[in-house]
Amino acid sequence: MAVTSNISEFEDELHNGIYTKKILVEGDSWVSHPLPQAYNLAEQIDAFDTHEYLMLNIAEPGDEARAIFKPHGRQMKRLKRLLNSTQWGDTFDLILLSAAGNDIVGPEISDHGYVLNKRDYPGLYGKELMTKHFYNAMSDVVKGYERFLKMRNSTALNEQTPVITHVYSYLIPREIGTHIGPIMFNKGWIKVHLKHQGISDSDEQYEIIVEMLDAFYRRMKRIEGNYNNFLVVDTRKVLMKQGMPDLDLWYDEIHPNGKGFKKVARYIRKAAQDAGLWRLS
Repeated sequence: MAVTSNISEFEDELHNGIYTKKILVEGDSWVSHPLPQAYNLAEQIDAFDTHEYLMLNIAEPGDEARAIFKPHGRQMKRLKRLLNSTQWGDTFDLILLSAAGNDIVGPEISDHGYVLNKRDYPGLYGKELMTKHFYNAMSDVVKGYERFLKMRNSTALNEQTPVITHVYSYLIPREIGTHIGPIMFNKGWIKVHLKHQGISDSDEQYEIIVEMLDAFYRRMKRIEGNYNNFLVVDTRKVLMKQGMPDLDLWYDEIHPNGKGFKKVARYIRKAAQDAGLWRLS
């Protein structure tokens, strides 16, 4: 397989004539993490068959689903061209979407009021502190996915192309952010913001992140049956060991390491094969 990051590279590789299957990837750092230690999800799929697949990966670290699927936004227009234009696009065999992680975690936890400040509500615990602002944000994410699926359904080139997405994996909030070796560039994306909200107990923090991922899964699963050739893979428990996230499979607070991403990639492939949507062989 070859992995390309723009349409010019993609077209150049197509002219080689050695690839029989084409994959489009859009999303966040789970499919575009730049550090080799993480060896992201898209790269793991790339490794499944190096001879047949040609991947166009337009994902970017830090991208939010609300931006990717924004009506008339730059990224949504690009996706529409890729799926519908005979001049600028193509017919793909698989579309992999990996978006919403950045809509769930980060400063929004405190800045957008996803979680109440425990100092003001000492009688509440864990997911009881989560607010309507978080659940409204999840509704907006799901509407974005639906917007994409409706667009795909209206295209001439990719109306029947399988769309596969996933819902991330349970993790333990830790102050381990972006780093190269021992040099740490930030304190992470979850624990630091929960602590800002007065939530310092590790069990309570874990309950909140579990509910965040569960809520995303519940909302996505509700729409799965409404669209043809669409699969939401439940990857929440893939990186668990003895009932808790296995830290040996994580690179930092929110990104698996190479071994972890490989396990998630294999799980997604098996689920898609079982659903008859892994049309890459």
